[in-house]
Amino acid sequence: MLDKRYQTLISLAETQSFTKTAAQLFITQPAVSQQITSLETELGFPLVIREHNHISLTEAGLKLAKFAKQMDLESQKVINSLKTGTEHLKMGCTLSLSSTILPKFIQQLSTRANVVTTKINNTQHILQNIRDGKVDFGLIEGNFNKEEFDSFFVQKEDFVCIASNNIGGTTIEDLFNQTLLLREPGSGSRNIFENWLATQNYRISDFKNVIEIASPSAIVELLKQDQGISFMYQSLVTNELKSEQLKKLDLTGFHVEHPINLVFLKNSYFKETYREIVESV
Repeated sequence: MLDKRYQTLISLAETQSFTKTAAQLFITQPAVSQQITSLETELGFPLVIREHNHISLTEAGLKLAKFAKQMDLESQKVINSLKTGTEHLKMGCTLSLSSTILPKFIQQLSTRANVVTTKINNTQHILQNIRDGKVDFGLIEGNFNKEEFDSFFVQKEDFVCIASNNIGGTTIEDLFNQTLLLREPGSGSRNIFENWLATQNYRISDFKNVIEIASPSAIVELLKQDQGISFMYQSLVTNELKSEQLKKLDLTGFHVEHPINLVFLKNSYFKETYREIVESV
């Protein structure tokens, strides 16, 4: 278990307030200040900048709080695993992968561990869940900070333009008069498409009409109703393409593959466990 002073530092990094930290930890405000001062004295460098009635953590303070939080989360997991003799895994997955890759992972994990939680949301939410310890790892297709997170490659996915059979076009410019069905900000697939558009010196706003929809399955249904075009992983519409309910538009210059990764906190104690999971699937 962590020294209570580090628990106080973690809370202070989150609240940026001695008063709120005291309330969160059910101790007095002078006790919070005393614990932080004691830690600073022991370490030999400042953790907090005190300016009148405002405080902020130094860069060293923020880094130490982040490290202490990870150690606290993982130590609790190790202790629980030792007590029960079973790995209890909390897993996150992005919406775009929940109907394709996720079932395969759960099936494999059920033979070696107890999957107690599966959170499904967009990339940014899953990454925040990993930071907060709400999930141990996440299956994501979006970009992530490699200084903060580590990962194992799972597979590559083709990212394509999908439309109904009534819509045609050979270039991205041909599609600007169409309605673009797009995931919400924070989703990995939206980030991939926006990044590609930027390489062509275009933006989302170049499309005549843009509709944001959080559900990939809802986007597929609207495409089948001839309500616009979208950019997504081909595996999401495998059946619709085979049955010719939808079609893939092969646009000039648009050839995008994107890696799917199993992502977790950098320097995690459970890195080898995550490696074994990927290798078993």
